[in-house]
Amino acid sequence: MTAVTGRRHTTLIAHVQTWRPYTLWYVGLLGLAGAGLGGGDRDWWRLLAAWATPTIGWIGGHYLGDYFDRRLDAISKAHRPIPSGRLRPQAALGCGVACFVGVGALAIAGGLGTGLVAVLAAIGIVAYGKGLKARGLSGNLARGALGTLAMLYGALVVAPVGWWPLVAFAVAFWAHDTASNLVGTIRDMAGDRAGGYRTVPVRHGDRIAAGIALLFYLAAVAAAAVGGLVRPVDSPLTGGRGGYLALLALTAAVGFAAFATLLPRRDQLSIRTALRAHELLVLERIGFAGAAIGLGFGLLPAVVLVVPALTVSWWTQARMRAGYELGPPAPPAGAAGPSPGVPPAGQVTSDPS
Repeated sequence: MTAVTGRRHTTLIAHVQTWRPYTLWYVGLLGLAGAGLGGGDRDWWRLLAAWATPTIGWIGGHYLGDYFDRRLDAISKAHRPIPSGRLRPQAALGCGVACFVGVGALAIAGGLGTGLVAVLAAIGIVAYGKGLKARGLSGNLARGALGTLAMLYGALVVAPVGWWPLVAFAVAFWAHDTASNLVGTIRDMAGDRAGGYRTVPVRHGDRIAAGIALLFYLAAVAAAAVGGLVRPVDSPLTGGRGGYLALLALTAAVGFAAFATLLPRRDQLSIRTALRAHELLVLERIGFAGAAIGLGFGLLPAVVLVVPALTVSWWTQARMRAGYELGPPAPPAGAAGPSPGVPPAGQVTSDPS
């Protein structure tokens, strides 16, 4: 492999890491959930737009988030693409802006409603990355609202025939994504403290943060149950409310298992424990969105979408997540150490993350 080819390969890997492939399925599923719950026109191109537009925006948000976090990451996560020098800040900013331009074009083509939702999502992403992320619960709520906007975008693409059931699901996804984001800040507590961020776990500790996240999660499950009860069942292929509630209960069991790893501990949570809990929630939320898809489109389409999404998310998370969050693994005794500025995975530095 030539030096130029090697650099291109390194840059490509840096881009893929920035995309976080283990997260990409979820937001597209939210768009499809909104399209199914909205009950409007289900032309293939509308469904494609409901999936693709939030997904492109999600990728753009990751680029911009890493661009905004580049100084904090240089303190606590020097192995990440930008601080390690594998991805130039200007390239990350340009890719993020390009994704937003693409989202804007698709949203404007969909009409006034989709355009407004896209603008709100862009404002939310920038506000979260530029300041709200460092301010505690307001940042978690802003980040959680992005999931709701993805769902509403999908509904508006198909021109929804009724709004009341969507209100319950909007609350459900907002509360759910707020809970998930809050669990993620537990993992990043030490690094956020070093960077001056005043997140909930930095201010109040990991146990209180986990308890607040659990309350949001309970609200999400309750709102999703209410949404399933008030939405008319269009076809027996949906499995009826019983099938939806059973799938929701199964998904919730996985979510509660994630919280069970956080709450019973009396000592301070380790980085890896918090990371494993969030990894479980990353998989759980695919099922959470899949339950809503099953209510709108039927159980078979939900299974066809959820099973490969879970498989790919699990595989990419197992291969990439720890390295992205914690850095490369520690070398064996006597072996060469990691690259300068890149701490071994899980090692507590002066400013761990």
